[in-house]
Amino acid sequence: MFDGIVCQEEWDKADKHILLVLKDYNEKKKPITLDKINIENPVGIFNLRKHLRVGIGSDNKNGWKVWDNAARWVYGLSRLTIDDYPSFEKANPQGDSDHRSSNLKKVAVIDVKKKPGTSSCNKAKLIKFFKEYPENILFTARQIALYGQLDYIICCGSGVFDIFKKIVKSDVLKDKYNIVVKTSDYLVTENGTVIVNYIHPLLLGKGMGKKDAYLILMKLVQKILQAKNG
Repeated sequence: MFDGIVCQEEWDKADKHILLVLKDYNEKKKPITLDKINIENPVGIFNLRKHLRVGIGSDNKNGWKVWDNAARWVYGLSRLTIDDYPSFEKANPQGDSDHRSSNLKKVAVIDVKKKPGTSSCNKAKLIKFFKEYPENILFTARQIALYGQLDYIICCGSGVFDIFKKIVKSDVLKDKYNIVVKTSDYLVTENGTVIVNYIHPLLLGKGMGKKDAYLILMKLVQKILQAKNG
């Protein structure tokens, strides 16, 4: 699959560089095999970057549910400071079909598994996958190294944060991502990158709505920035 920086032009203009890390994408069709891939014309390989740029606007309802909350989070994080962040009332419309893609164009999004999954990939399945395919750790590390200095990395979903801690310990990233603050909820690197252990943007948990999910993330990141600069 093709993931990463959604729109290079918007990424280059962004004040904050944000990476969303998820597990995999849900693919109902049988995945294409390597021997069937034409590198010069890679038909049949899911392009997440294009999907987020143009595929989930008002003319295409497929796949929007995962990304409406993600777009709100991106909007808030892009404007968050030590003292303030946008209210949910301002952030809420940023997840609708008229605004969603414009927010997601500003970020990078990667799926750590790099292959299709089902609608459910729990922590145990994710850990099992990386035991079977440990090379994915180095591959993903090399991919992240291409993105330069990141402000926020949001690990979305159970098990993603644990895998990401292995990724940043790889030889490719360990110097750039030297961890100076470590908790079960977040990490802070020596160069100021904030890495957050958070929920999946679709699977918010029992009793949690989109407003709660937004405000909890904003308050957590603001608290981290205050501690970092205090």
